[in-house]
Amino acid sequence: MNSEELEKRFREFANQAASFTRQTIGSTVPGQKDRTTLAGSNLEIARTVFGKWCIEIFVILYEQGPIGFEKLRKDLGSISPRVLSGKLKMMESQALVQRTLVDSRPPGARYSLTEKGLTVARLGEPVFLFLSSM
Repeated sequence: MNSEELEKRFREFANQAASFTRQTIGSTVPGQKDRTTLAGSNLEIARTVFGKWCIEIFVILYEQGPIGFEKLRKDLGSISPRVLSGKLKMMESQALVQRTLVDSRPPGARYSLTEKGLTVARLGEPVFLFLSSM
């Protein structure tokens, strides 16, 4: 597929996504029809999803599936345990990540993306594909 065809397909996809948003906004986000209010809400969500370390956490959990805290921290590199814990709690509060306790000695936890988190990751794939094709 040449670059013109690819760009056309991305534009069509973007138009379909925008249409989907316009059609569903009233039923999925009650009371959020005002663009200013919606923009503020979207900004808060974007800070959660695209904040420092969050994309990296998404990628690792998407690629590797359930993973323990120390393995996740090691794969991220220079993140401190305190910062990782805070990021995971924030993502958990947004229902993007789930924490499952593991009955072991010592007790542990495994982290994975929720269905909502998996959906966000899948929706992001075409965006990154589009950006890498430019």
